[in-house]
This record gives sequence, structure tokens and C-alpha cells, in this order.
Amino acid sequence: MSELLEFYASEAMTCPRRIYFRLKGYKEKWPEFVRVRLEQGVNTHNVLGEVLKRRFGFELEKHIVLKSPRLGLEIHGRIDAYRNFPIEIKGKTSLPRIPYEYHLAQLNVYLRWAESEYGYLYYVKLHEEPKRILGGIDFSRFPIVKGRNFKAFEVPYDEKLFKETVKQFYKIKMYYERDIPPEGWRDYTCKFCPYYYLCSTNGD
Repeated sequence: MSELLEFYASEAMTCPRRIYFRLKGYKEKWPEFVRVRLEQGVNTHNVLGEVLKRRFGFELEKHIVLKSPRLGLEIHGRIDAYRNFPIEIKGKTSLPRIPYEYHLAQLNVYLRWAESEYGYLYYVKLHEEPKRILGGIDFSRFPIVKGRNFKAFEVPYDEKLFKETVKQFYKIKMYYERDIPPEGWRDYTCKFCPYYYLCSTNGD
């Protein structure tokens, strides 16, 4: 059997061209301001993850794989915190009013794997000292958590969204096999992309 093409849950419903460049093995070049945010995001994950592990018995960074030999692809992911249901933690410079579509799609992959009806998206305001942010969070009604610089969303499993996600990955696989980059998003997310240098130099 031929090897399955490996996609990541975090790529669900994101820019197809970005995924294509990653699959083709191009070097990532992160803008400096994104590096700072990524570092703060990792620290936020670690601090909040420790609370979920210590107080609520969650397993952190749970590695999952969903395989589709028929389509020739598999989806890998790391659930930020898992115990009967998944929790996905997102550090953001500003908290969204509603969850981002691609975050819902990522969590949805985890819900599919876990066969859970509900999961949770936690948005945390990025800070140089995440412990100060987490100090003001109320865990008394966990898993619904509240705080000034924190937003929690309870998210149900969405079969339609999962099918759309797999369909998108399959389409990118077709481009990959033909060695043709798919159309990119060309929006505000471009400046955060580690492959922007490829799109901008190609003049596409």
C-alpha cells in the first residue's frame, strides 16, 4: 500500500497554498513579530495546560491520527488537553467574539477522533507573563471557564464540517500530486504565513 499523505488538524480549513508548500518541504520563514507571538502562545499553553492536568486530570498534548486509506491521506494532531473530551487552547492578541472557523474545524477533527459530542475552545489573551492572566480565571464551573482576559466556547461535533475538512485536504492532495500550487487566500493572514516569501516572490 502506498504511503498516506500526512495533513495536520491545525491546517483544517486554512489556506490551501500554505499547506501545499509545507507538504512540498519548503523552508518556513516566520516574520519576527509572529515568532514573539508563537513564544507567548507556547508559554500560555504550558501554564494553562498545567492547571488542567493538575486540577482536572487532563492528558496534555495527546497525539491522534485519523486514517483514510481510500482517499490516500491521514490527519495528525495534538490535542492540547484531553479527558473524555478535547480542549483546544488559543493564545490571541485580542479575544474573538465568536470562534474562528478554522479553530472550529481543528477542534472538530479532535471531536471526531474522540467520538465526543462536545469539546471546548479556550481563547486566552497573550501576555509576557501568562500566570498573571490565569490568576484572574474562575474555574468553579469547569469546563465552562470565565475570566477578564479569557473566553471559553462549548462546541458540538459537526459532521458536515468534518466532511468539508477532509474534502479540502483531498483537493490539496490532488494539487500536490500534479505539482501545481493551489490558489492562496490572499488576505490579512498572509503576513502571518511562514511561506509568504514564496507567494510574494512568485508574483502570484
